[in-house]
Amino acid sequence: MATRSRRGITGKTMPKNKLGIFVRSPVAGEVKSRLSPAVDAHQARDLYLAFVADLVARLESSKHRPTIFLSGEPTPELASILDPRWPVEPQSEGTLGDRLVAAFAHLLRGPGERAVIVGSDSPDIPIPFLKRAFHALKHRDVVLGPAVDGGYYLIGLRALAPRLFHGIHWGSSSVFDETLDAIERERLSLSVLPPWYDVDDAAALRFFASLQRARRLARGERLRHVERALDRLSLVRK
Repeated sequence: MATRSRRGITGKTMPKNKLGIFVRSPVAGEVKSRLSPAVDAHQARDLYLAFVADLVARLESSKHRPTIFLSGEPTPELASILDPRWPVEPQSEGTLGDRLVAAFAHLLRGPGERAVIVGSDSPDIPIPFLKRAFHALKHRDVVLGPAVDGGYYLIGLRALAPRLFHGIHWGSSSVFDETLDAIERERLSLSVLPPWYDVDDAAALRFFASLQRARRLARGERLRHVERALDRLSLVRK
């Protein structure tokens, strides 16, 4: 009989690549509040739900099976979007650094495992970036995806490194630079992905809306839920 500790009932080895997604409970006034004045609180909530819906759809089609780390209470709208096969864990209390440490501790529980965590503010993150991140962790201690606002949209580890998240001014434009300081201080090896972006404020939303219009004109990859939400806001011209 196959063991159940690291193998499933079929005897197949459990995957060593662990993906986590940080998601917030979609409560009006508590998600995407920095998008004001471009949108009001309820519009920001609807747009955030569209972000999550498109990210989930893209991950489902790529066969990724992430763990959702949820901040706040689950809602029926969110439950209707998430794949019921994906585990959902509450985010811990404390700073973003504290929550990342706890999430990595949850994901990195077995020998040889590699963990990557992304947020839900980049619904169009290129899926190949995830594959590149896990591949990099075969040879490097840390992988970072720098965001153009000075933070990062992805971080991956192959072993717990709590001190990597100490002394970071979370939410500032210096997060990426301060994280590089911590990597040097802890003498960890690093791999860097191409820059990408988060949709965190009104200026980023305007650019994001124009990008969706460009993809529609170019017949590129479409974010269907996001497009519908933006259409309701009249932020994407057809």
